[in-house]
Amino acid sequence: MNDEVVTVGPDTLLVDVAREVAAYKIGAVLVIDRRKKLLGIISTSDLVAFLHDGGKLDATVARDVMTKKLVAIDEFAPAEEAVGVIRNADIHYLPVTRAGKLVGMVSASDLMRHLLQSYPDPDIA
Repeated sequence: MNDEVVTVGPDTLLVDVAREVAAYKIGAVLVIDRRKKLLGIISTSDLVAFLHDGGKLDATVARDVMTKKLVAIDEFAPAEEAVGVIRNADIHYLPVTRAGKLVGMVSASDLMRHLLQSYPDPDIA
Protein backbone atom coordinates (compact mmCIF):
# COMPACT_ATOMS: atom_id res chain seq x y z
CA MET A 1 0.00 0.00 0.00
CA ASN A 2 1.16 3.48 -0.77
CA ASP A 3 0.26 5.81 2.08
CA GLU A 4 1.59 8.88 0.27
CA VAL A 5 -1.39 9.26 -2.01
CA VAL A 6 -1.91 12.37 -4.09
CA THR A 7 -5.30 13.85 -3.28
CA VAL A 8 -7.28 16.80 -4.52
CA GLY A 9 -10.44 18.53 -3.41
CA PRO A 10 -13.69 18.29 -5.35
CA ASP A 11 -13.37 21.89 -6.60
CA THR A 12 -9.81 21.48 -7.93
CA LEU A 13 -9.52 22.47 -11.59
CA LEU A 14 -8.67 19.55 -13.87
CA VAL A 15 -5.63 21.42 -15.18
CA ASP A 16 -4.25 21.23 -11.63
CA VAL A 17 -5.21 17.55 -11.37
CA ALA A 18 -3.35 16.87 -14.62
CA ARG A 19 -0.31 18.76 -13.32
CA GLU A 20 -0.28 16.58 -10.19
CA VAL A 21 -0.52 13.41 -12.26
CA ALA A 22 2.37 14.55 -14.46
CA ALA A 23 4.54 15.86 -11.62
CA TYR A 24 4.27 12.71 -9.52
CA LYS A 25 4.19 10.30 -12.51
CA ILE A 26 1.11 8.56 -11.16
CA GLY A 27 -1.92 6.96 -12.74
CA ALA A 28 -4.66 8.35 -10.51
CA VAL A 29 -5.53 10.91 -7.85
CA LEU A 30 -8.14 10.51 -5.17
CA VAL A 31 -10.74 13.18 -4.49
CA ILE A 32 -11.40 13.75 -0.79
CA ASP A 33 -13.23 16.24 1.38
CA ARG A 34 -11.77 18.18 4.32
CA ARG A 35 -12.32 15.24 6.67
CA LYS A 36 -10.41 12.87 4.36
CA LYS A 37 -13.65 11.20 3.33
CA LEU A 38 -13.19 9.58 -0.05
CA LEU A 39 -15.42 11.13 -2.71
CA GLY A 40 -14.01 9.83 -5.98
CA ILE A 41 -11.05 8.96 -8.15
CA ILE A 42 -9.67 10.45 -11.37
CA SER A 43 -7.33 8.31 -13.46
CA THR A 44 -5.16 9.27 -16.38
CA SER A 45 -7.63 7.36 -18.55
CA ASP A 46 -10.42 9.62 -17.27
CA LEU A 47 -8.38 12.71 -18.15
CA VAL A 48 -7.51 11.42 -21.62
CA ALA A 49 -11.15 10.53 -22.33
CA PHE A 50 -12.24 13.98 -21.10
CA LEU A 51 -9.77 15.71 -23.42
CA HIS A 52 -10.70 13.45 -26.33
CA ASP A 53 -14.34 14.43 -25.88
CA GLY A 54 -13.40 18.11 -26.14
CA GLY A 55 -13.29 18.94 -22.45
CA LYS A 56 -11.40 21.96 -21.18
CA LEU A 57 -9.03 21.28 -18.29
CA ASP A 58 -9.08 24.88 -17.13
CA ALA A 59 -12.88 25.12 -17.04
CA THR A 60 -13.87 21.92 -15.23
CA VAL A 61 -13.44 20.77 -11.63
CA ALA A 62 -12.65 17.34 -10.23
CA ARG A 63 -16.18 16.62 -9.00
CA ASP A 64 -17.47 16.84 -12.59
CA VAL A 65 -15.16 14.12 -13.93
CA MET A 66 -14.34 11.86 -10.98
CA THR A 67 -15.63 8.34 -10.77
CA LYS A 68 -18.04 8.46 -7.84
CA LYS A 69 -18.95 4.80 -7.59
CA LEU A 70 -15.92 3.65 -5.69
CA VAL A 71 -14.70 0.36 -4.42
CA ALA A 72 -12.37 0.54 -1.43
CA ILE A 73 -10.77 -1.98 0.88
CA ASP A 74 -9.98 -1.98 4.58
CA GLU A 75 -6.31 -1.47 5.45
CA PHE A 76 -6.13 -4.86 7.20
CA ALA A 77 -7.55 -6.88 4.28
CA PRO A 78 -5.13 -9.46 2.90
CA ALA A 79 -3.43 -8.89 -0.45
CA GLU A 80 -5.36 -11.78 -1.99
CA GLU A 81 -8.64 -10.03 -1.16
CA ALA A 82 -7.37 -6.83 -2.79
CA VAL A 83 -6.46 -8.81 -5.92
CA GLY A 84 -10.01 -10.17 -6.05
CA VAL A 85 -11.55 -6.73 -5.62
CA ILE A 86 -9.37 -5.23 -8.36
CA ARG A 87 -10.17 -8.12 -10.69
CA ASN A 88 -13.91 -8.23 -10.03
CA ALA A 89 -14.36 -4.45 -10.22
CA ASP A 90 -12.11 -4.20 -13.31
CA ILE A 91 -10.09 -1.36 -11.81
CA HIS A 92 -6.37 -0.59 -11.55
CA TYR A 93 -6.33 1.51 -8.37
CA LEU A 94 -7.92 0.56 -5.07
CA PRO A 95 -8.33 3.10 -2.26
CA VAL A 96 -7.49 1.79 1.22
CA THR A 97 -9.52 3.02 4.16
CA ARG A 98 -9.66 2.87 7.95
CA ALA A 99 -13.13 3.44 9.38
CA GLY A 100 -14.21 5.06 6.12
CA LYS A 101 -11.29 7.50 5.99
CA LEU A 102 -8.63 7.35 3.29
CA VAL A 103 -5.26 6.00 4.47
CA GLY A 104 -3.68 4.91 1.19
CA MET A 105 -4.05 3.32 -2.20
CA VAL A 106 -2.87 0.10 -3.77
CA SER A 107 -2.47 -0.46 -7.49
CA ALA A 108 -2.59 -3.65 -9.49
CA SER A 109 1.15 -3.21 -10.05
CA ASP A 110 1.76 -2.87 -6.30
CA LEU A 111 -0.09 -6.11 -5.70
CA MET A 112 1.81 -7.92 -8.44
CA ARG A 113 5.15 -6.88 -6.91
CA HIS A 114 3.96 -7.96 -3.45
CA LEU A 115 2.69 -11.33 -4.60
CA LEU A 116 5.85 -12.05 -6.62
CA GLN A 117 7.88 -11.87 -3.43
CA SER A 118 6.60 -15.32 -2.50
CA TYR A 119 8.18 -16.83 -5.63
CA PRO A 120 11.91 -17.58 -5.51
CA ASP A 121 14.10 -15.78 -8.03
CA PRO A 122 15.65 -18.47 -10.29
CA ASP A 123 18.76 -16.30 -10.82
CA ILE A 124 19.61 -16.32 -7.11
CA ALA A 125 21.54 -19.43 -6.17
